Amino acid sequence: MTLKVKDTLHGFHIDRSVYVKELDSQAYEMTHVQSGARVLYIQNEDDNKVFSISFRTTPSDSTGVPHICEHSTLCGSRKFPLKEPFVELVKGSLNTFLNAMTFPDKTMYPVASRNAKDFHNLMDVYLDAVFFPNMLKDGQVLMQEGWHYEMDSPEAPLTYSGVVYNEMKGVFSSPDSLMERHVMENLFPDTTYGVESGGDPDDIPNLTQEAFAAFHKAYYHPSNSYIFLYGDLDVDGTLDFIDSEYLSKFHAAHIDSAIKRQACPGSCVRTYPYGIASGEKTQQKTLHSLTYVIDDALDTTLALAFKVLTYVLLQSPAAPLKKALVDAGVGRDVSGDFQDGILQPLWGISINGSDPDKQAKILPVVRQFLTKMVQEGVDKTLLTGALNRIEFTLREADFAGRPKGLIYGIRCMDTWLYDKDPLASLQYEDALQTLRQGIDSGYYESLIKKYILDNPYYALVTLVPEPGLTEKHDQAVADRLAAYKKTLSAEDIQQIVEASKALKKRQATPDSPEALLTIPTLSRDDLEHKAEEIEMQTSSESGITVCHVPDHTNGITYVNAYFDLHGFTPEEISYVYLLSDLLGDMDTKDHTYGELASLIDLYTGGIDCAVSAFSDCEDNGQYMPVFKVTAKALRQNMPELIRLMREITTETLFTNTERLIELVEETKAGWDMDAFRRGHTLVMHRVLSYVSPVEGFCDAGEFSYYEFISRIAAGIRTKTDDTIMKLQHVMKKVFTRAAMTLEITSDTEDYQQVIGLLPDWAQQLPQGEKRTDLCRLGGQRKNEGIMTSGKVQYVAKGGNFRSHGFVYTGSMMVLDTILQYGYLWTKIRVQGGAYGAFTRFYGNGDMVFCSYRDPNLESSVRAYDDLADYLEQFDVTDREMTKYVIGTLSRIDIPLTPSLRGDKAMNRYFSHMTQALVQQRRDQLLQTTAADIRALAPLVRAVMNDNCLCVMGGEGKIKDAAALFDNLISLPD
Repeated sequence: MTLKVKDTLHGFHIDRSVYVKELDSQAYEMTHVQSGARVLYIQNEDDNKVFSISFRTTPSDSTGVPHICEHSTLCGSRKFPLKEPFVELVKGSLNTFLNAMTFPDKTMYPVASRNAKDFHNLMDVYLDAVFFPNMLKDGQVLMQEGWHYEMDSPEAPLTYSGVVYNEMKGVFSSPDSLMERHVMENLFPDTTYGVESGGDPDDIPNLTQEAFAAFHKAYYHPSNSYIFLYGDLDVDGTLDFIDSEYLSKFHAAHIDSAIKRQACPGSCVRTYPYGIASGEKTQQKTLHSLTYVIDDALDTTLALAFKVLTYVLLQSPAAPLKKALVDAGVGRDVSGDFQDGILQPLWGISINGSDPDKQAKILPVVRQFLTKMVQEGVDKTLLTGALNRIEFTLREADFAGRPKGLIYGIRCMDTWLYDKDPLASLQYEDALQTLRQGIDSGYYESLIKKYILDNPYYALVTLVPEPGLTEKHDQAVADRLAAYKKTLSAEDIQQIVEASKALKKRQATPDSPEALLTIPTLSRDDLEHKAEEIEMQTSSESGITVCHVPDHTNGITYVNAYFDLHGFTPEEISYVYLLSDLLGDMDTKDHTYGELASLIDLYTGGIDCAVSAFSDCEDNGQYMPVFKVTAKALRQNMPELIRLMREITTETLFTNTERLIELVEETKAGWDMDAFRRGHTLVMHRVLSYVSPVEGFCDAGEFSYYEFISRIAAGIRTKTDDTIMKLQHVMKKVFTRAAMTLEITSDTEDYQQVIGLLPDWAQQLPQGEKRTDLCRLGGQRKNEGIMTSGKVQYVAKGGNFRSHGFVYTGSMMVLDTILQYGYLWTKIRVQGGAYGAFTRFYGNGDMVFCSYRDPNLESSVRAYDDLADYLEQFDVTDREMTKYVIGTLSRIDIPLTPSLRGDKAMNRYFSHMTQALVQQRRDQLLQTTAADIRALAPLVRAVMNDNCLCVMGGEGKIKDAAALFDNLISLPD
């Protein structure tokens, strides 16, 4: 349907129509006349339809009211009077995306689906949620999602609980999140950006029900809304529905949500402490951040220019400012970031692996280096490469399975929210031309001078580790609560106890059948019964197995090389993981690492290395370990891509010891910062490594790798030759023709081009030998408690059901949905106050349960142990069972980009997953009944009785539960 400018359709006045060539789409801006709602519709043939409604939300304090509102609007509404319609949608829709997001100045509610009926249902629930939520009159919603006082009995200690409260405790357990908080409060002392929209755990308990409801009333009005529509949808019917069911109920109003611009408060230098565990060393654990406010960066060309400069100066392997800071001894891990999506965007340098006395060096090094660069000019090759890299990413538009429309909708808000053109962030062709011309005109040098060297608007913030600080803070909170409890009367205390019990009763009480019926759903007849087939052709070329996945790739060819890692020892595997971190960032025989980085940026869309493993789909003892080199390029650059892949895999040198030391120490510093944030991943692999060979191999790249890289980094300056020798050894062993499988995703013509170039690479690889012995790692139950300074836990329990005689069935995919959004959602998130919980059931028999940002430990373990009892009694209506089946399919049937299709094909190839088996498991999934779920109770009970447990979390909490563990360990120093 073509919309005409100045027409009015269902109350929407069409203000503007623009063809966006970058998206091959027609865009329409509209205004809903009666309510004042703004609408942007991007019309094209993409069947993955997207709807989003966003509000400009500008908090004045750090109680987290926007974040808690985001959670709470989805906890029941006028038409859908359930406790959590969001969960019912997750369980029972074919959505390709379903979530909500809080930003510093906006709150977004996006959904996506390829099914028209499902898309309509999702819009209906979300619109009712944001405009007519039960949270306004139901105080228990704030208690659950935000915070509440909790006491099980009058004698029990008074504590805080709540989903967002505990989530933010987990967020601020990571020092980089704490750093961002301090940077923002110093740069924006007078505006909304100076407070924490997500909520500071120390401030969240100040939020009252009255302030909570008032915030919603102030901001959740159509006149303050931004409605985004995308894809091949029935625009006439959609606009009619939005108008008649929702917007026609409102009249335009003045909403004071304007974001105040911060006047430059002057530069500042600040130092703050952050907590580490009592036994941790403090050396080289200081963080620094130098952040500039780039006031004009709402200009999308300027914003793109700063992304180019950030990559050139700080992100590329050849980044010269990063090298200058590392060479000056300021820190071991230096990175940079340009943050747009706020009214006054930021450009910053982050430095980890440092010490407090290095703070004074940072500004002089940065200023001296950039002054010289402005005088001499930015390296044009680096600029060209960075611009090519960014252009490749823009044109590829591959968002790793996320709907394109979702990302475009978020990008539009980068300007739309500030009353600028919402299409500006999507129209990049003119900006690219300006940036290319700027390489020779001094454009980038002028930006550095104006926005950094001559800019007084910056903050230099340092975080210094303090052992035991977290424990001191927690004790202070406990003391404060204890003191407050003493001021309460017996009647007050009893009211808190009764409120706690009432909330728990509400949380444990299922929704009524009548309430559940209000959520619209599909039937099993609406589902696709045939499993997707992925075409792949296999041949032998130049003595190498080659797999081709034909696809339309818009002129991009994806080339992935897999090298079999059979025949490696456990020690060699650790060095193989290290090798994957180093390749592409070291010198080669023909180029320095800087020259190599420039060539990669000039000619490719990236070359990356990783180590992974594919478990046999039915044999828990077998797996395929591989070293993977992934690359992509436009067809005209394919000769350069193959040459660079050959050079990296056959000619990398480790003789530049200064560079090797720098990369090893940078890797260690990165792990120090990221380990706790990745806690769920670490403990899930770790606990399964006790029983699973493939997970033992994966753990060698996770927590065991953190231990390994810590040992290597500690001795790298004195044992450099030994490290070099071992790296040379494993590199020679990895890259052989006998071990290589090549996968190409492209059209036929581009495939033939790669085949023609392959001999140039293959002939440089030694033949090697086909090895069959498999490295056995792990296999020993350790039951570890990993102690940190974190304020929350990641609690994982798992094992292998095939070892107990059970087999995998497609019904386990449905069980995953039932547990993640039913039993565990209620027990771990709703009642326990954790952010969430995950489950995984694998074809090889591995299974694991894991909580995320969990304030508890022992109660979560009990929840896992009681799960089999729950399953024995599991009984729901056919309608509810169908919803679980539909929700499961939504997670499986995600639209595949060409690169994802190639990855999925190789996953099936290496795990021996036939199309017949894929179809069999899908049939089992679609036919799953409540009886099938009950039949899985013995399987879950058997694995839980193995008592394999791994937890990462607060030192005090783990020590209190020491009886659960065989070993208590700390993070590596």
